[in-house]
Amino acid sequence: MNFLDAVYDSILKSKKKKFSVGFIAQIMKLGKGFDERALTGAMNELAKQGKLKRLNNREFALLDQQRLIKCTILATSKSYAFARPITGEKDNDVFISEENLNDACHGDTVMVDIGISNKNRRNLPFVAKGKRQGRVVEILERGYKVIVGILSIDERGVATVIPDDRRFADSVFVSSEDVNGAENGTKVVLDIIDYPSKIKMATGSVREVLGDPGDARVTTLSIIRSFNLFEEFPEDVVEEANKVNIPVSQDDQKGRKDYRDRLIITIDGEDARDFDDAISLTKDGDIYNLGVYIADVSHYVKEGSKLDEEAFKRGTSVYFPDHVLPMLPEALSNGICSLNPNEERFTLAVEMKLSLDGKILDYEIHKGIMISKHRMTYTKVTKILNGDKALCREYADIVPMLNMMSDLAKVLIKRRDQAGQLDFDIPEPQILMNDDGTVKDIIRKPRDISDRIIEQFMVLTNEVVARHFSNMKVPFVYRVHETPIAERVQKFRKFAGSLGLKFIARGNQTTPKDFQNLLVLSKGQDYSTALSKVMLRTMQKARYDTMNLGHFGLALEDYCHFTSPIRRYPDLTIHRIISYIISGKMTDKKLRYFDEFVAKSAERSSTTERQAEEAERTVDDQKETEFMSGKIGEVYDGIISGVTERGFYVELENTVEGFVSVQRLPKGRYEFNEDQYALSGVGKLYKIGDRIKIRVVETDIVLRHIDFELADFHRDLNAEEMQEYNNYNRGKDENSRDHGKNIRRRYKRKFTN
Repeated sequence: MNFLDAVYDSILKSKKKKFSVGFIAQIMKLGKGFDERALTGAMNELAKQGKLKRLNNREFALLDQQRLIKCTILATSKSYAFARPITGEKDNDVFISEENLNDACHGDTVMVDIGISNKNRRNLPFVAKGKRQGRVVEILERGYKVIVGILSIDERGVATVIPDDRRFADSVFVSSEDVNGAENGTKVVLDIIDYPSKIKMATGSVREVLGDPGDARVTTLSIIRSFNLFEEFPEDVVEEANKVNIPVSQDDQKGRKDYRDRLIITIDGEDARDFDDAISLTKDGDIYNLGVYIADVSHYVKEGSKLDEEAFKRGTSVYFPDHVLPMLPEALSNGICSLNPNEERFTLAVEMKLSLDGKILDYEIHKGIMISKHRMTYTKVTKILNGDKALCREYADIVPMLNMMSDLAKVLIKRRDQAGQLDFDIPEPQILMNDDGTVKDIIRKPRDISDRIIEQFMVLTNEVVARHFSNMKVPFVYRVHETPIAERVQKFRKFAGSLGLKFIARGNQTTPKDFQNLLVLSKGQDYSTALSKVMLRTMQKARYDTMNLGHFGLALEDYCHFTSPIRRYPDLTIHRIISYIISGKMTDKKLRYFDEFVAKSAERSSTTERQAEEAERTVDDQKETEFMSGKIGEVYDGIISGVTERGFYVELENTVEGFVSVQRLPKGRYEFNEDQYALSGVGKLYKIGDRIKIRVVETDIVLRHIDFELADFHRDLNAEEMQEYNNYNRGKDENSRDHGKNIRRRYKRKFTN
């Protein structure tokens, strides 16, 4: 038992609700001269975990764990907010009224008491329907350390900043000495000095001037800053990366299997710059020999190093349409760790033998050294597989292997389909950029057989690695996706029924096959994509965990993330564990270290993934809004992709979504049917999956919002309607926006390698 656990155990045994640091020292029999700083630090850490409440510097109170949950605050433009449990599940959100917020702000990590009375439920807003009510009892960590917004200086010289994200505050006061030379109307980054409350406004200090709010590059930079993401690496981290970015040494090759003579290739996107996975395939009679080679990042990024600390903080690379924020410095991500063609690289390799029907017959996991013979792209591979003569001549040495890979991928797809994997047909946007940072075009991202080859081979590798080390019972980080919650399944059953589909669970517990059957039945139907989106909302969110809980969406009992250590920290964590075990250097001391560290890695990786997901979605929103700003008045065909009590979202062929407000529909009373995702009124029914023709009527670059109206109907909003609509847009969050674009991002993160 470590010191922290010992302190908490002593507190519980004392059966006191309120106590001092000295009292706990007596209970623990620490004696005179005990390390008060260490004990106070441990109790502060327990308070941060939500187990204690700080009363003052020396006194604490025990919190009732039965009624308390750790949450993130999601504020709205109204006076109320929601608290989302750290597990990230939207359906478990807790409604927090204004009087129960206790000065908590959007993004704060808090402890919420869910044991409060549910009286006066009739007076609750519609969005609170079916939600638990709670009260913030402690703010554990502030979510916003900095904010981004436009500086406004009035004629009296009083400076305020209007945040881009109004969920934090309507405005932030900046004293004259904290303006730091910023000019009126510029986009700035503020350090928060004091947080808003019922009796005072927030205050801040200008840290950085970004520039003209109308500049496309400034807009993207604003989003990056608002999520507290990092473009540049600290000097000591870059220096450390440069020191290890050296050619592979002879001494380090000892104990590694030599793969340099093998025909190994990488297949990635056209604009990829870091290559952390490579593949090879041969066939002996009726046996496929599949090799998957992953960059051995753990050889260069040692635990406890500056590189490791920075990678842990970032947790993941973040991908935007025009650039990437990498987890590791370029010297590693594009240098010595990247499996660049014709260069020696260290690797962790998984060699698998498969039968003709895709069954794993045997496998081995080795540390190795390799050379990639070709840097292939999805476009080139697809063209080769489609018989492009020029490319087939240019890459004649690998054409037979590529055809064999295509055959094996199809076998694996069939095998996974038989197991019940959920292969959602949800289109992803591909945002094409001009050199000046503006959007050139938005198209549907193609998903060809070349993509499927890599997807299937990586999923198979992740499954093999997870199963192997789960059987060894060593500390590990798994990628888990649990069975859907029964209440959500029941809600989905009603929706499927409204489409004329019967959702039938064959056993006591829902299986992937139960959902897959509906995906098959819906293929080719207008509502196919809509069904996939609602089905995906029914699922729990994939995350990282130290327990091997399986992956429902992939219909796998064992799964982890092993194949992308350059861009994901959980992969790097398990690479270290694997490397120690393969090398025979896993001591009892190391096992104890990893037993504690994997929990930290899983929690941090899940948190940074959610942050990256939201940042990527926000930039996509921004770019799509900028693009559609040039399409005002144009008419498009679309499909209703989401419905709320305030209107419905429509997705266009290019995947862009806009909102049709009830205030832009014929005047009358409209009713929202939550079970059928439908809005009815004035003799019309608008439901998810319906085809509809719309006109682009307005865009809001600041709020990243696109407004549509019916192509055959126009209504001007009066001042009151416009104010109500703007208030709604300013405060919208995932409680009102969990529709198409959000679903696509969750799909991309959840069910790919």
